Amino acid sequence: MIESAFNLRCLPFAKTIKPADLLETAPMRELLARLEHLRKHRGLFLLTGAPGAGKTTALRGWVDTLPETSHKVVYVTLTTVSPCDLYFFLNDAFGGQQAYRKSILFTNLQTAIRDTADTRRLPVLIFDDAHHLPTKTLLELPMLLNFEMDSFDPALVILSGHEQLAARLRSPLLRHLDQRIALRYEMAALDDAATRAYLAHRLRLAGAKEDILDPSAVTAICQVTRGIHRLIDRITTDALTLVALDNRQTVTDEDVFNASKTI
Repeated sequence: MIESAFNLRCLPFAKTIKPADLLETAPMRELLARLEHLRKHRGLFLLTGAPGAGKTTALRGWVDTLPETSHKVVYVTLTTVSPCDLYFFLNDAFGGQQAYRKSILFTNLQTAIRDTADTRRLPVLIFDDAHHLPTKTLLELPMLLNFEMDSFDPALVILSGHEQLAARLRSPLLRHLDQRIALRYEMAALDDAATRAYLAHRLRLAGAKEDILDPSAVTAICQVTRGIHRLIDRITTDALTLVALDNRQTVTDEDVFNASKTI
């Protein structure tokens, strides 16, 4: 409906955007610089930020640039599982030998990770929504990542989650894991200038005219979303829908405020 109402090629704020079309904002540039550093040096990376700040989208864009011939990426989304369930998943993903006892499974998984690195393919483990990882699973990570008496990092491991993850890791029980973090980054929301650039970029990709969003609507979007990517996408899409249903061509601040009431 939105496409036909505004003569667009596609939905402007759909999450199906191609990685190559992502707007490289200042927070994303800072994140990419840290990821590139650890891609060369390996180790444990902690990425935190508010829900919807764009962490997963930025990681997807970065992963898309990694050649499969030199990188083995394993993306973990089910982070509420027990250590054994996680070992089963990771061991299978890395092609390790199957086992049903935890001690053997642990050894096989470490061997599979090391074998991957030995073939000049960097193992990249991404734990998304890592704030949901049970404490007993987090307690296992330092042991899983202990290679050659803790003197060698064969993989790049990324823990990505909400801000409370950083606070959890600072607790006495998990301090040993926190001390092993090589780099950490808290992804900030977009400022008003970046939000305006993001809106213009996404609309331009969809083939929209610049006047689809009234200046007052852009200001309202900055105000109600506070620069959170997911909220920008959702509220702007809902506002476009309201305007399309009303057979109008321009989104106003009133449309934005009405759309925000459903969030």
